[in-house]
Amino acid sequence: MSFQKPYKPEEYKSLIEKNFSEIWFQFLYFEVMRSRDCVRFMRNNPNGYLILQVISWHHGLVLLSENKNQDRKNFVKSWEASAKSKTKPNKKLTYSLVSELTGLSIETIRRQVKKLINDGWVTYTKKEGIIYTPHIDKAKQMTENLNPKEIDRFVNLLSNIDKIRFRE
Repeated sequence: MSFQKPYKPEEYKSLIEKNFSEIWFQFLYFEVMRSRDCVRFMRNNPNGYLILQVISWHHGLVLLSENKNQDRKNFVKSWEASAKSKTKPNKKLTYSLVSELTGLSIETIRRQVKKLINDGWVTYTKKEGIIYTPHIDKAKQMTENLNPKEIDRFVNLLSNIDKIRFRE
């Protein structure tokens, strides 16, 4: 494999604009397939998936701030270990922030968070906000079943973009 220097943001923008339909529809395919898998993972609950995605993202940022730049194996260990002990984020995740990030109403967020609490994914208090605290089996389902599919699809997306990039 020949080495090419990394693109600058404006070069990526130019690549996408020149090859828009090919790249964009590959990206949309990635998004559609990922969303389908995530909705199925959340027992056909699209709102639950979207909200848990935001909660997981927030939780991942907390872990990343505690343990910089880990490889997948060590990050998964951190992720699963955090299911055993409550991670205290410096920034609390509120219903209104989740609403802002998802576009869903605060009442929908409240209802869905209640379901996520009952299903063993999160805890909530007014003082601490929404905290990702899954049962260990749920954390493992995410890291061992869902995440590998996401990685494979993401690698495929990046490989296809590289093919376009290298043929230019």
